[in-house]
This record gives sequence, structure tokens and C-alpha cells, in this order.
Amino acid sequence: MQDTIFKVKAELGSEAIILNTRKYKEGGILGFFGREKVEVLAGVEEKRSRAAPENRTSSGELDEIKNMLEDLNESWQRDDFVRNLDEHSKQLYDHLGEQNVREDLRKEIIQEIAAGQNRDEKLEILRDSLVDLMGESCPVTVDGRPHVVALIGPTGVGKTTTAAKLAARFADRSEMKVGFITADTYRIAAVQQLKTYSDIINIPLEVVYSREEFASVLAGDFRNYDLVFVDTPGSSWDDKLQLGRLQKLLTAELLDEVHLLISLNQKLSNMLAVIEEFSLLNPDRILLTKVDEATRYGDIVNLRSECQLPFSYYSCGQDVPDDLEKASPRHLLSLLLGDGDV
Repeated sequence: MQDTIFKVKAELGSEAIILNTRKYKEGGILGFFGREKVEVLAGVEEKRSRAAPENRTSSGELDEIKNMLEDLNESWQRDDFVRNLDEHSKQLYDHLGEQNVREDLRKEIIQEIAAGQNRDEKLEILRDSLVDLMGESCPVTVDGRPHVVALIGPTGVGKTTTAAKLAARFADRSEMKVGFITADTYRIAAVQQLKTYSDIINIPLEVVYSREEFASVLAGDFRNYDLVFVDTPGSSWDDKLQLGRLQKLLTAELLDEVHLLISLNQKLSNMLAVIEEFSLLNPDRILLTKVDEATRYGDIVNLRSECQLPFSYYSCGQDVPDDLEKASPRHLLSLLLGDGDV
């Protein structure tokens, strides 16, 4: 520390003011093998000439200075929080930050693990805390005939492939009768793609263009089926016209479940915009897609803190039906903490 202060004085001059000092470790694994470092915050008072003209600061500049001071104060508060953590807690706090877990959630989680006496206890408390945040999964259930499951979401999110994965998984049960309905008549070759899947899985496919046709198919050909999966056309979250068409088609009395598909490989703000706009269609759970294309998994926690809808499944590839898992908290936790295969 003394050597560092000497270097600061040599760099800034003998009148340099030491504002703060701290020691910390960098690198290592859970507190071991870390390299100790020293940080010194210093400044030099600016000297002004008496003859210098008076500097008039505009209101815009004052606002900018105010924002800078608020940011600096927030940064110091954050540093104070981290500075008071033990090494194990700091390692976990930093890991959650690298995964893009929101700072307020990180603090809340890390404060809970303070009761842990050692690394293993802290990790167990961390797992329990994250499991509570994410909540239990809500996969597809079958409680009557036909049980109708609609998949909704933006264009390109993977609805058709996900519908095929779910249908193949349930059709594999010998006693289960499964059918397909598609209303995606806008996208080129969308019907043909689902027809190919239906032929491979060996389940029937019906194409509908209106709510009346949809109701007719459910009351007719599919009335004795256990599960019917409905593929819908994609829509931009700000396309009010297309969302209005979907609202007319997917009326509540025809559906048992509505899964909103969200791509995990995009910004949190985009995901929240999708959830807000598609709320018009009354989704009751979220299905995460393109998990294999995500580089960080903290938004799994961020999403659940912002949205009360439970997770149903997560998709991590194109293989039908293998690349689909139930979104159990333990599965999602393995992604977040780096224990998963993805």
C-alpha cells in the first residue's frame, strides 16, 4: 500500500489528495490462488488564476454534472457493498454479474448467502434462492379431450420446430393421440414444413384460416384426441394489426394453454417488449428458445423477476424431439452456474 501511495504522489505531485484506498484479490477460484492488488483513488485540487474570467455554467451542464455525481455516488455504494463481502460471496457476486443478472437482484441474492459459513453452504443457499426466484416449471398437461396448446410469439422464434418437438414427445406415448393445427398461412412453405413433421411423426395436420374453421376442426376430426398443438403465424411485437388477427383466432374458449415463445439470444428490453405486447393474447406461460445461442443466462432470472408467467420448457437446438427440456429450476440453474452442457 505504501509503495502504491508513493507512486501516486510521484505521478500527481506532493499535493495529491488520497481519497480512498483498498486491497482486493483478483482471479483465482472461490477465494483461492487470487492475486492481491491495491487500489488508490486520488485527486489534485485545480488551481485557478485570480485573473481568470468568471465561468458561467448552463442549466444543461449543471444537469450533466448532477447526473455524473449521482452515477459516482451509485458506483461508490456498489463498491462499498462489494468491499464488505467475503471472498466466496464476492466470487459468486461477480459470476452473477458476468451472467448479466440485474444488480439489485444480485445484491438481494448475495445478502441471503451471508448466513453460509463456508463455500459449500453459500452455494447451497445460492441455489435455493435462485430456485425460489425462478419458480416451478409448468409443462404441458393433459386434463381432458381435446387439450389444445397454442404456441405464439414473434417471427423467427421457432414456433413450428418447437410444436414438432412437443408433438413428437407426446406422440411417442402409445396411448396418446396427438394432432397438429396450423394457422400460419402467411409464411412461405410454413404449412409444408409442418406437413413434413406430421408425416415423420405420423400424426394428422389440419390447416385453418379463421376462428370458425378452427372451432370446426376441434369439434370434428380432433374431438377425441388427447392433445392438439396449434402453430400460429409470427408477428412483430409492434404489429397491432397482426396481433389483432391472432386475438380473433385464438379465443379463450378454444384453448387450454398458450405458450409465449421468447428467444433468449436477444436483449432483455426486447424480451420484455414481446411479453408486454403479446399479453393481448393472454399467454399463461413462457417457453424459452435458442438457449444454445445465448452467451449469458442471467436474463432467465431477470425475466422471472419482471414477469409473473412461469416457464414451461426451454429449447436448445434444432433436433426434433431431443433439443427440448422441461424448464425446471434445477435445469435452468445449471445453465446459470455453468454446470450444464449448453
